Amino acid sequence: MQHTLEWEYAPEYELLGVSAAVGSHRLAWSMNRAFGWALACGEDLVVHPPKGHESVHPTMRFEPEAEGNKVTVVLNRVPEGVLARGAAGMDYLVVLHHHELPAHEIIASLRALPEVSFVTALDPESCGALEPLMALD
Repeated sequence: MQHTLEWEYAPEYELLGVSAAVGSHRLAWSMNRAFGWALACGEDLVVHPPKGHESVHPTMRFEPEAEGNKVTVVLNRVPEGVLARGAAGMDYLVVLHHHELPAHEIIASLRALPEVSFVTALDPESCGALEPLMALD
């Protein structure tokens, strides 16, 4: 008798895709001003695809000690590959862990930034970012 184990992972974060024609430091500076964050360089996210070469995606992270929420901005497209293949048109992925502001308010504020050309909410599973972003939990 063969058994099938079904496991459903429900991420505890909101995922946004951001298109911006500026570098990550300029985007982080703009987001810091808009939201009062303190995004700073974080650990690189290394992705090991089943086929092809690994890719290294720089991150910017803000994690206030007392509040328990985190914000991580990940460079989605690097010369070695794309982290979220289903969102290959997005330059950055913004991961909001337990954030006090609703995602739609953050999206509206991001759209108002002159550095940002497009923002959308993403489903981590359908865009292919679910497994790589597990390393951020």
